[in-house]
Amino acid sequence: MEQQDKDPQVRVLKKEIRLDVIFSSLWQHWRTYLVPLAVTFVLSSALILCVPRYYEVEVMLAPESSEGGSKLGGSLGGLASMAGINLGSLSSSDAIIPMFYPDVIKSTDFLVPLFNAHVQTKDGAFSGTMADYLTTGVSVPWWDKAKGAVKEMFSPQQDTLTKSANGRFIVDPFRLNRAQSNMAKAIKGSISCNVDKKTDIITLKVVMQDPLVAAMFADSVKQALQNFITEYRTQKAKDELVHYRQMRDSAQQQYTRAQQAYSQFVDTHQDLVLMSYKSQEEMLENELQNAYTLLTQMKQQCVLAEGKLTERTPAFTTIQNATVPLQPAGPKRTIFVLAMLMLCVLVTSGVILVRDPHVKL
Repeated sequence: MEQQDKDPQVRVLKKEIRLDVIFSSLWQHWRTYLVPLAVTFVLSSALILCVPRYYEVEVMLAPESSEGGSKLGGSLGGLASMAGINLGSLSSSDAIIPMFYPDVIKSTDFLVPLFNAHVQTKDGAFSGTMADYLTTGVSVPWWDKAKGAVKEMFSPQQDTLTKSANGRFIVDPFRLNRAQSNMAKAIKGSISCNVDKKTDIITLKVVMQDPLVAAMFADSVKQALQNFITEYRTQKAKDELVHYRQMRDSAQQQYTRAQQAYSQFVDTHQDLVLMSYKSQEEMLENELQNAYTLLTQMKQQCVLAEGKLTERTPAFTTIQNATVPLQPAGPKRTIFVLAMLMLCVLVTSGVILVRDPHVKL
């Protein structure tokens, strides 16, 4: 009985898997691996060499927290922090809280101004706008070029990006043509934003084929996001300030007219004892006093509005600035080739085992 169990055919019938039998069979067919491995190495190397290298730049920002979070209890805030929830953001009076910043960056209104962001390549061969760089300074694999050529053959007349006299792109975010829409998608694909739910720290990542372009564009995206947040949080305070300044100017004009009317009446009606003149003088004096009181109030309101605008203006702390990367982030060519070789070994081994009757289950 024991002698029969040692027979490979008996073990196969009993559904026993012997690794030594499998490895022995594979080793006997080692020449079978040579051609597939050689072909896989050549094809995978040729394929990955067609993919251009890219560089990543990260920028980290810590925006000023809103007022609502400071009013929450410490114990409640601690429990929420343990659960990964920032109660400060949830209780904020702002409609756009940090959790919405990734959606803001993907919006057309945010992407369109980035068409004119200034960038420059590390070798100095290109210096211009981001849209021009993505149009002329970016390398693409041959299959993407073939796909684009096929689309041009079957698509109608292609739209173009129009420029003004000063070289800036003219884009209407409300109505983009095909070329502008593709450019916005290309810029959106190169930007990513992540917000830590516990700390509200914003991490911006930019991927470009040139290290200096990646660093310069990351800085432009950071500045654009800061301007967007600042504009949003201060818009109401700015409108109030403009309103009070208009009222102050109107009060100033009213006070000037009242002062001139009162001065002119007093100068031309001296030493008069008629009650009608005295009543008119008192009326003009009261109007002058009312105009002065209104002017003083409007000046105070302007000062308060300026203070509110300063208070609403957020302050940003840059935790990590944009720096020019020294090494590319990808593609990982060696890892890709090794992965393809391992896949080739697995597939070839499977074919060998299927064809070998001694190890076939």
